[in-house]
Amino acid sequence: MTSAASTLPASVVTLPTGTQLASNSSNSTSALLNENDFLTLLTTQLEKQDPLNPQSPSDFAAELAQFSTASGVQNLNSTVTTTSGLQAASLVGHNVAVAGNTLSLGDGGNAAGALQLSAAATDVSVQISNAQGKIVATLDLGAMPAGTQNFTWSGQGSNGQALASGTYSFAVSATGAKGASVTATPYAVAPVTAVSFGGSNGATLELGNGIAPTALSAVQQVF
Repeated sequence: MTSAASTLPASVVTLPTGTQLASNSSNSTSALLNENDFLTLLTTQLEKQDPLNPQSPSDFAAELAQFSTASGVQNLNSTVTTTSGLQAASLVGHNVAVAGNTLSLGDGGNAAGALQLSAAATDVSVQISNAQGKIVATLDLGAMPAGTQNFTWSGQGSNGQALASGTYSFAVSATGAKGASVTATPYAVAPVTAVSFGGSNGATLELGNGIAPTALSAVQQVF
């Protein structure tokens, strides 16, 4: 950053009242320039510069850009170091379960999904459909306890043949011990690729597999 004092006339030897930096004997934190100090220095620089030889516009723009960057980094540090910010950042590289019923079948032939059961079930099945809505596979997951559970689909169709990679959807049905229906909620599973801050809902997770970004609070499970 271009020094503010370097553009002032040689006769200017002091800052305006109230802008003097603290002496070396004061607490070290008080010797740091903050945003108000910067604006005071900048205003003084503009007032005292030679009108016949003003500061270069490019130098002036560089000063503003450098301060804006420093201020932005400071705000980002404050956001990331909050509890929710740290939690969100720690999820990058992990898979999370969020609202949705999509299955992303990759070239490796595996797709992960999740579901939540309102109560323990003696039999849970998953019907998988292609983009046209046709059921192409059914998974029998057997008995499962209440709560959020996950499953993996190998990518095989009902005939045992490997299906093409792409996006599929699934529906879950579950029955309890006495044959009563158990409420089952599907969840999409996707990797967290990045985290963004500053939104009205706090930290937002950027997800892979074509799934829209979601708030940290919407995560149902981490894998």
